[in-house]
Amino acid sequence: MFRKRRVLFFLVVALAGVALWLYSRRGPYIADGSVLLVNLQGSYPEAPPEGIWAKLLAPRETALAELLLTLRKAGKDARIQGVVARIAGLDIGWAKANDIRDALFALRLAGKRCIALLEDEVGNANLSYYVATGCERVYTAPSAQVALRGLIAHYLFLGGLWEKFHIEIDVEKVAEYKTAGDTLAGKEMSPPHREMANSLLDSINELYLGTVAFSRGLAVERVRSIIQEQGPSGPQQLLDSGLIDGAKHLEDVWLELGVDRDHVVLENTYERVPATAVGLHTGPKVAVILGAGTIVLGESQHTASRSLAGAESLRTALSEASDDPSIRAILLRVDSPGGSALASDIVWRAVEGARRKKPVIASFSDVAASGGYYIASASTRIVAQPGSFTGSIGVVFARPNVRGLLTDWGIHVESITRGRLAYLDDITTPLDAEGRARIREDVERTYELFVQRVSDGRKLEKGQVHDVGRGRVWTGAQAKEIGLVDALGGFYAALDLAKQEAGIPAEQDPELVFLPAAKGWWQTLTEGVDSKLLHEMPRFLRELARAYPKGLPQGPATIMADHFWVQ
Repeated sequence: MFRKRRVLFFLVVALAGVALWLYSRRGPYIADGSVLLVNLQGSYPEAPPEGIWAKLLAPRETALAELLLTLRKAGKDARIQGVVARIAGLDIGWAKANDIRDALFALRLAGKRCIALLEDEVGNANLSYYVATGCERVYTAPSAQVALRGLIAHYLFLGGLWEKFHIEIDVEKVAEYKTAGDTLAGKEMSPPHREMANSLLDSINELYLGTVAFSRGLAVERVRSIIQEQGPSGPQQLLDSGLIDGAKHLEDVWLELGVDRDHVVLENTYERVPATAVGLHTGPKVAVILGAGTIVLGESQHTASRSLAGAESLRTALSEASDDPSIRAILLRVDSPGGSALASDIVWRAVEGARRKKPVIASFSDVAASGGYYIASASTRIVAQPGSFTGSIGVVFARPNVRGLLTDWGIHVESITRGRLAYLDDITTPLDAEGRARIREDVERTYELFVQRVSDGRKLEKGQVHDVGRGRVWTGAQAKEIGLVDALGGFYAALDLAKQEAGIPAEQDPELVFLPAAKGWWQTLTEGVDSKLLHEMPRFLRELARAYPKGLPQGPATIMADHFWVQ
């Protein structure tokens, strides 16, 4: 009797396993004629927060790649007749907005209905509206006070703050457009800074107005007049100006589409539909490597409060992808304002080495500037959205002198050195002329290396690189005109170029392999735990840790920032 029960138990377990396997391959049930509801809100990070506390305490953030795949699956799924995008509280830049808008517009090209519902409660909603124009119809909630009043850019200057605390900031930079030091130590825009800021805002504004005009069937100058002169707000003014199609609640949208509750598919449900179930991700492999956050030495780290692109993590991932014969191409997705010059150069070399073995296509998100552009310049091709911010080929050095602050607090500091220039690392000693000259030499040498790397990677003369460098930031549209990027487009435009470079047939959709691979449950659980603490753990847990194949990770390393931060 016991033996029969045991056989029955294992049979039930086996059947359950088969059922789970089938479910994982086919996903949840989706009725024919369904409509997908997506809530577009939040920041859509390239690399979502990792670590046990982020997973347990912070709200789950959808990665941009996840959202784009969800919309792409809907475009291929015969069971989905359309998508409704509720837009409220987007916290993204113009490049991510480009990517999301492109994905919505692609649904229309695939023959799907696409309706946007703006539910921003109040305020200047230019970016949310820009995303909404990817849809065939745009509505606002009847009580939403959505306003379109034109673009504005803010710049903060902290020099006056440090003065109040008697802190001096010494800045050396190359060259005149490298404004990070001005922001830190200055009190107002320099003429080059103002020139660059106006140029960037003009470029984004023309992108915005031109896209709205195309989407709404209006002349660009008409849209310019509506938004910049009239500044419409509220459903009626927006409707009268031709910028929206009406004011509706979500329930009214369902009535327009003729669907009931059983035919509405929520985003978190549809995410579980495998890409392979609709014919995607069935082709050769393409590696996707994320360079997201400030570029630093060591390992990558992504938390709710910061994102670091670690040179060691990126080097390892690039090496793994380039050595794997099953991976045909590499897509390097960059969303970084820069960081350590040394770390950037390490990653540049890894990208250059990978490019010798297979195509490496760089894809720019919101920001790929300074060190972010540095690492991408070694790729085979570079693709940026028109609204990406890139370039900033330059170097800045900033050094605080806190002696005045310490004196105010009654703290006296005396330093003893061995070496005439040892004081350069002492933030309680002001720079003299010799020290400043030495730092200037180091900054200029780092800039020359930066220019050389871009020259080598982009196959440009050094003089050409300097002409478009000097620390100047460009939009993706501007960068295309001056040769810093090869093509305009988003994640999937870069993927198409990777397919082309790797000789993958256009009709095949590559399987995407994200590197570094996602962390296992044990590594996530013990993230940031210092190995010394293991001595305080119960014996059985210590033995479990030792038995774990990769061992426990060490605690977070102290990152000694070098003098040069490419920002």
